[in-house]
Amino acid sequence: MSATMITIIATTAILLIATGTWMRYRWFIYCGSSKRDIPVTVRRFMFSLYSLALFIFMVYGLALPYTIILYATIWNKERRLFVFHKFLQQSSLLIIRLMPDIHYTFNNAVGEKFDKPGVIISNHQGHFDLMCIMMMTPRLVVLTNSWVWRNPLYGWIIRVAQFYPVKNGLDYNIPKLKDLINRGYSVVIFPEGTRSADCSILRFHTGAFYLAEKLGVDVIPVILHGIGHCIPKTDFMLRPGEMYLEVMDRVKIGNSADEMHLRKLSRHVRSIYINRYKELQQDRETAMYFSRYVINKYKYLPHQANRSVSKLFKINNCYAEAVDIRYESGSTVIVHDTSFGSLSWMLSLVHSDITVISKIYNRNELDTAMSTPRIPSPRLQFVDGISPATGDYLITMSPDGRVEQIVKKDNTR
Repeated sequence: MSATMITIIATTAILLIATGTWMRYRWFIYCGSSKRDIPVTVRRFMFSLYSLALFIFMVYGLALPYTIILYATIWNKERRLFVFHKFLQQSSLLIIRLMPDIHYTFNNAVGEKFDKPGVIISNHQGHFDLMCIMMMTPRLVVLTNSWVWRNPLYGWIIRVAQFYPVKNGLDYNIPKLKDLINRGYSVVIFPEGTRSADCSILRFHTGAFYLAEKLGVDVIPVILHGIGHCIPKTDFMLRPGEMYLEVMDRVKIGNSADEMHLRKLSRHVRSIYINRYKELQQDRETAMYFSRYVINKYKYLPHQANRSVSKLFKINNCYAEAVDIRYESGSTVIVHDTSFGSLSWMLSLVHSDITVISKIYNRNELDTAMSTPRIPSPRLQFVDGISPATGDYLITMSPDGRVEQIVKKDNTR
């Protein structure tokens, strides 16, 4: 083979390898033509792969043989259904507990025992909503979408558990659900019908309240927080985080099935959810809560920025001093930022009702901050340090990235 041919083959091979490497690297940062909210890391990819493998193993390695044995050994249908639901409850608990970098909290301060059947409603945040709810009690059935009922991976579990699709309308399922209610099972339904990209509480449909009235039972509200942050609607990989479920007081429906009454009731219950969710955000969405999320935004940016941001979070205790305090709603916070914009990111996430103007004097740091994905403009603005700006609060930082002073108008904190 001639030297020219060898050179051509070697050059082609190098170009192919370089192109493949670039395409793989680009996939970690971009989804199509837009940047990912946070880039894919090897850790996230492996944990997500592990979680998927765990779920598949639970479905086919445990649930399938367990169901076969159940049908072969327990002839009483009622007993068999309860045992299967108990298995689903324990399996859901096991899967959630084994999820890496995920912490789950169940709050039942109201002392709900679920011994009296009802219609359980919940806000809808992500794929793990159902498992979190199923951990509460074995005596529940779920109204699902058609694609869940026919899912090739776990649809058979849904059908064996006597979960019903809503494609035919609520009235079609009422006789079956009445029978389950009489046997002690509660019915789970998501009144929003879908999940929002930002985890906000969407409009409640009246179907859940209509169903509760027809079945003659109370509504049992449960509220979820954090699941939409662990696996957002726009992402398919797990993120480290905290899942939280809280049972709230029962809601009496009354005897009126009038459409106007049901609409007023759905709006009232939604307002309860909105107020409680805001309280949960204030209590749980702290500097520590969002720290890993913000650090991950700087992955694959210039190495100096990635390393410096991680170091600054440790030095400043995740900026808790500046972030975990109350700012007046609607106020503007000016940050003399020397943290590549990471402090300003934290402020905009924890306080969604304020505007943050990040003044960055170093041009490289400003370019880095502006290259972080999904900046919630205009609530978060990265501007040149010499640009004029006025606000209600001023946060100054030292050249090495430490928070120095927090000033409100004429008062210094």
